[in-house]
Amino acid sequence: MKQKSLLILVLTVVLFGNSTFAIALTLPPVPTEPIYFEPPVVESTDDVRQMSCVALDNNIRYLHPYRYTYKPGFHEDDANKLATALITFDDVLGGWLGLGYLGYSSLVEEKEQRRMLQVEQQIAMLQQVKAEKHCFE
Repeated sequence: MKQKSLLILVLTVVLFGNSTFAIALTLPPVPTEPIYFEPPVVESTDDVRQMSCVALDNNIRYLHPYRYTYKPGFHEDDANKLATALITFDDVLGGWLGLGYLGYSSLVEEKEQRRMLQVEQQIAMLQQVKAEKHCFE
């Protein structure tokens, strides 16, 4: 019995005491930047500041059609309805195709939202320059 406990003690020291068997767990790096999209702030350049009030107003007018999305909403898009039906009936290949299309559709929606936000910021910058030049007076 004494030999058995001595053997267990020696194996314990060898297994847990030896540094080659010790594995340190390292944590993955934690991102410090925000998870969600933060749009860059549009700053006015010297070329924009030198524009006349009429040119600024024309640039704002030309940007207005790009403020809106022309992509149909989720429930109005017939392709999304078809993809949802494929997932529901879960055909062998259709379910995966439906999930893939819904993922693609959400990526397109996100890209569209970012595009519209950038146009809004460009218009806001042009309006700020117009206000600084006192174009409203």
